[in-house]
Amino acid sequence: MSGRDDALDAFEARLGHRFEDRSLLDLALRHRSAAHEQMVGSNERLEFLGDAALSHAVAAMLYERWPEASEGQLTRARSVLVREATLAEVARQLDVAAVLDLGSGLQGERPRPSLLADTLEAVLGAALLDGGWRVLQRLVRKLLGPALAGLDLDALGRSEPKTVLQEHAQRHGWPLPVYREVETRGPAHARVYVYEVALQGRVLGRGEGSSKRAAQQAAALDALAALPDEERTEASG
Repeated sequence: MSGRDDALDAFEARLGHRFEDRSLLDLALRHRSAAHEQMVGSNERLEFLGDAALSHAVAAMLYERWPEASEGQLTRARSVLVREATLAEVARQLDVAAVLDLGSGLQGERPRPSLLADTLEAVLGAALLDGGWRVLQRLVRKLLGPALAGLDLDALGRSEPKTVLQEHAQRHGWPLPVYREVETRGPAHARVYVYEVALQGRVLGRGEGSSKRAAQQAAALDALAALPDEERTEASG
């Protein structure tokens, strides 16, 4: 057995799922930088699948956990659990970096939080295809259970700017905020995304971050700061 096989065996043990089709796991761990060099597929499609499946699984978990919670409370709780920082921390605990397949330009560097979070989503997408919905649900409960246990629903507050801005628009009967990518800077291993957010057809905020999600949150925060005083107080309350 090769060293790579041993590393994947150890990773599967930490994850809590033994893949019937290990090629799915290999694909989930292959960053586009390595895929380009090897002229094979990357994990981006699995990341897309895992992102959607994770959001669904977390929503179901929260719905069951807090039967009396409002839609707004559940939305904020889900935002905390699926945000980049939470997923990156889970990826670190699983030591995803030890099994990542990276291109030569990224080897030896500490993976960015966005890369770790994206890879975890790809792994969950692979687990869904390999074992089905029940396997995915079990993994999500195992991996995000500690973070969920640490949430205080009443004290969650409005820590996610995108959620705050969306709820503010809904409260007034306005169309939902529209986010638009306006710029991408830097090399592939250190990408910076720039987003604008418009409310009622008017650009209110602009922000940047190391991931699209982070840039959108920064833009929403900027937009909240630009609201008239009365609206800003209402939104923060």
